[in-house]
Amino acid sequence: MKFDELLNHHLLFGTQEEDIIKRRGYEKILKNVVVAPWWSHNIFEKFGTIQRVGDNIFNVLGNNFQFSFIEIHNIGAPSILEAILPLGITQCEKIIFIGSVGSLDENIKIGDLVIPSCSISGVGSTRFLSKTLEDDFEKEYYPNKKLTENLVELIAEKYSQFNLHYCKNYSVDTIFAQFPHIDHFIKLGAQTIEMETSALFKCCSMINVPCCAILSVSDSSLKNKSLFSGRTNEDKIKKMKTRDEIIPQIVIDLLCR
Repeated sequence: MKFDELLNHHLLFGTQEEDIIKRRGYEKILKNVVVAPWWSHNIFEKFGTIQRVGDNIFNVLGNNFQFSFIEIHNIGAPSILEAILPLGITQCEKIIFIGSVGSLDENIKIGDLVIPSCSISGVGSTRFLSKTLEDDFEKEYYPNKKLTENLVELIAEKYSQFNLHYCKNYSVDTIFAQFPHIDHFIKLGAQTIEMETSALFKCCSMINVPCCAILSVSDSSLKNKSLFSGRTNEDKIKKMKTRDEIIPQIVIDLLCR
């Protein structure tokens, strides 16, 4: 399905584009957009002035950059569809996704940086983007090549002291029920696991807006350090440093590049 077809079906049931924008609070969305499932806009406080322009939307204004930050307040692919697709009728020209990812490789440690080269779809909600409700289970989706290469080059140039992994990711619909299938994900070549980026990449392709993702490793199931148990205080400190200090600076540098 093309994005115009999706919008035409809104129109069929009486909804105009301005109604969609108003419902999402997207009236003041800027050209650059940063999206996070759960992280707070507070991580950007030291970089500029923050203006609240919607219930969960903040415009961050610096000396030589500006962007809208969407704080989704929810995890998973369905929330990505609701947040990303309406951006297709705003002035948004670039999307940077930031969030957490789990390690499926013993060499990828808590606190490391991850950039998905692609994400395998293990989610169900994106089938609604097909006219026939065709399932895209375990199909690979990709971020924008140029923007992602720019991000990888930036980290290599300015952040070489941090461990970066550019790798294949698997997106799931569930945290609790993922564990019986870990070996399967690894056999498919996935080195990390999270819940949103396959849907993100599909939606961004549909609305024709370039996107990339930069993630912080929050857990490592292969080392018995899952979201449920096993992580030490040192692990949590490393994760939070990457979230609160390193990734925000990378985002600003990428926007100023």
